[in-house]
Amino acid sequence: MKHASKWGSLGERLVNLQDGESIVLECDGDAAEEAHKIRNGLNGIAACILIRRSVMVVDGKIVIKRLGAWRPPVLRHENLKRGV
Repeated sequence: MKHASKWGSLGERLVNLQDGESIVLECDGDAAEEAHKIRNGLNGIAACILIRRSVMVVDGKIVIKRLGAWRPPVLRHENLKRGV
């Protein structure tokens, strides 16, 4: 059985949230630095790339909020003809 990485398990929790729901994390040390690490860690997870999210520090805790999903770009018929 494969163990999930720290970022993988956090990303999985984020993917399973509904829009507007949050995850609140306690942190040891500098909350701003930890939030920065979390932002960068989630950017490296394929499943999280399509999720709009915010990572912020509130009262010394890290709050990760799912804002929605990015929509793929709309391809127009005339752009397909031109190869754009």
